[in-house]
Amino acid sequence: PFVLAAARTQRKDPLDGLRYYTGGWNISSEHYWASVGFSAAPVFAAAGVWFAVFGAALFLAGCCYCCCPSRSTSYSRAALVVSLLLLLAFTAAAAIGCAILYDGQGRFHGSTAATVDYVVKQSGDTVDNLRAFSGFLEAAKAAGVGPVSLPDDLKGRIDGVVRRVSSASDELAARTASNSAKIRDALDTIRKILIVLAAGMLILAFAGLVFSACGLESLVYVLVFLGWILVAATFVMCGTFLLLHK
Repeated sequence: PFVLAAARTQRKDPLDGLRYYTGGWNISSEHYWASVGFSAAPVFAAAGVWFAVFGAALFLAGCCYCCCPSRSTSYSRAALVVSLLLLLAFTAAAAIGCAILYDGQGRFHGSTAATVDYVVKQSGDTVDNLRAFSGFLEAAKAAGVGPVSLPDDLKGRIDGVVRRVSSASDELAARTASNSAKIRDALDTIRKILIVLAAGMLILAFAGLVFSACGLESLVYVLVFLGWILVAATFVMCGTFLLLHK
């Protein structure tokens, strides 16, 4: 065994007293996954904080709305203009954020897919080398000088090595095909979810602008609730992106 990419996997390991993990790429190690998960933990924590704090704010606002009698309030022209400008600014910011999210998911999918292709290619080369090595061993059994050939017990040992090497190469090829298919399915699923999130937030942003300008207060409240859920989901997907990227 040897360490793969030790310099690129130096992340704090919560299972080892937050000391840096130095085992390299080793997906069979719980310390590897703990260090990967810890690198994405701040974003998942931000999702929890957002969900709790904004949810509490929505609950308090709902209580105040239900408990306090509504009073008709007249606003000045300046207040209306400022409100409209803020609506336009926040809608533009949401649109820019959705565009960044869409572009980012495309680049993430492309880089991760390229990494998977590289690993699959290296695995394929290893399989080819193992099978070529088996061929060399088979040819070695026929080695000899004149009438003198290898003893039968040595030929039997060579046959045993050939069987083990062939079995290892077949298992490596099968596992590579299975794992790469699972990883590609997961990446495609995440890509679709991110695209739906970006499109959904963009639609909600423009719908909120239209509903606010038209004074449809109840629909605006519904959109605020949906936006609360979508932003939390975006934080979760961001954490998932970091986890897979690391």
